[in-house]
Amino acid sequence: MDLIKIRKNKTQLHLLCKDHIPNFAMKNEFQTITFSLKINRLEIHEDEYYGYVIEEGGAFLCVDLTIKNLCADALSFSRSDFLVSYDRDGPFDAEEYFGAEKQFEDLLVLKPFEAITGKYVYIISKNAKKIAFKYYEAYDDQHMKEYRLRYIIEQ
Repeated sequence: MDLIKIRKNKTQLHLLCKDHIPNFAMKNEFQTITFSLKINRLEIHEDEYYGYVIEEGGAFLCVDLTIKNLCADALSFSRSDFLVSYDRDGPFDAEEYFGAEKQFEDLLVLKPFEAITGKYVYIISKNAKKIAFKYYEAYDDQHMKEYRLRYIIEQ
């Protein structure tokens, strides 16, 4: 997976993440009963993103992804449905919608069989070494299934 790290002076470092892929047929993606999700690209913005400045020690993680509705019913998602953990911290919700290019709004509705591409923006530590993108699917009142995509960041 390509990871683009953007520094204060707008220089871009192109890094490769080591993907943790238990099933190579589903590289950078997972599929639930109702939808599939594929991560297209990861970006880390170390100082600012769309005019928003991050606190010292933090960074913006932009996850560019495609979600496809696989069923005949409309599906809705909130920004808190897709979570990110880094190192041993988290999971954390995506940031509220602030108008970044291709950023998903706080509530996302997909029509039957519709696919949509966009970004969720998270705040992580500038020194994070591992990232996990997570989704939890409830399959009864007491149980949930976790879907997870994990990456190791080469510094």
